[in-house]
Amino acid sequence: MKKWILPLVLFAAVFLVSWLCQPYTLICQEYEGLFLNTPDAWTRAFAQPWPLSGIVSDFLIQFYRDPVYGALICAALVVLAFLLCRGILRRTGLLTEGLPALLAVILWVFLAKASAPKVAISVVLLLFAAWLLSLLLPRPKKTFAWKGDLPLALVPVLVVAWVIVRNPAVQRTERFSRVKIDALYGVWDDLLKTVPPSVAQEDPELTPFALLALSGKEQLNERIMSYPVYEENDLDMVYYDGPREYYTSLLFKACLYQYLGCYNEAIHNYYQWATQQEKGTSFIVLRRMVELYYLQGNYTLMEKYCRILDHSLMNGAYVRHFRAQAAKGELQEPTPPAERAAIPVISHDPLYNLILLQKNGFDTPMLRDRLPITLLLRKEERESIQP
Repeated sequence: MKKWILPLVLFAAVFLVSWLCQPYTLICQEYEGLFLNTPDAWTRAFAQPWPLSGIVSDFLIQFYRDPVYGALICAALVVLAFLLCRGILRRTGLLTEGLPALLAVILWVFLAKASAPKVAISVVLLLFAAWLLSLLLPRPKKTFAWKGDLPLALVPVLVVAWVIVRNPAVQRTERFSRVKIDALYGVWDDLLKTVPPSVAQEDPELTPFALLALSGKEQLNERIMSYPVYEENDLDMVYYDGPREYYTSLLFKACLYQYLGCYNEAIHNYYQWATQQEKGTSFIVLRRMVELYYLQGNYTLMEKYCRILDHSLMNGAYVRHFRAQAAKGELQEPTPPAERAAIPVISHDPLYNLILLQKNGFDTPMLRDRLPITLLLRKEERESIQP
């Protein structure tokens, strides 16, 4: 029974920290992950470095949509690494809990900061291969054990648990993951709770999302002064300095135009966002395509993405729901080419886009809330650069 104390403590620590402190991080890993049972997907998977680890990682990420399952998988990987390392050392006659515990918690740190469990799975697979080889060794005639090894082995587990909980990078990833999920689904109250003005002051990248939430609640004009807004970019995220900012701005604009009712532009930005992802698309992009094309009444393209999701394991209920809704709806006829050619095109200028949408019937409360603020910020910026 004594030999199971540390694995149980380790499992409980990893599970509880992952589930309670990183649930949105796990959910976002599923959102931005992809596993499809198609020939093209398998060909691509085997063409990548460490293909087996990548395939197992992509398969497991499907379950991260429920953070309980994600936390269980993380805990299982760390404990497996511990057990395999301990088993290898015991075949050499070294009876220790401390060294396997140290390896396991180091792996836990990497897992907590990673965007996917691929590295952890690679380590577990390598340890498994080494453990199989260790079975070929003769049983040791003498063994060596340290006194007080178990209590000492518990120390790094508890210390690393505390370090991960308090780690600023882990906290920031969790907060940003929560913001992304709230923005994707319009959970404005929770987004504003996650990004109050004090947090926006520390992390300006989150300010446009907080202002989007205020727009969603039609409170932008009333509460914008409480947030650190210094330029138009704090409102519309039209500029970016590098790949990370570009990635974030595409997601922001996809959400913005979706809630403004301009589904074509939302779809365009989701497409652009997908091109920046590792596999060229992801579960959340595919699901969003299904939803947006359904809202447009374009059931033909909706069905296209439903068929793609048919090749995944965990999206069956989602696909069935939208197919059932489409069966009750009315299919929109394709827009004639001459009419499509005359449709105005969205630009890179947010002010122009808002006015264009308003003139073309998208005069929503959110648009009316954002338009005067955009005009005001544009005017202030022009005045600030005048000699």
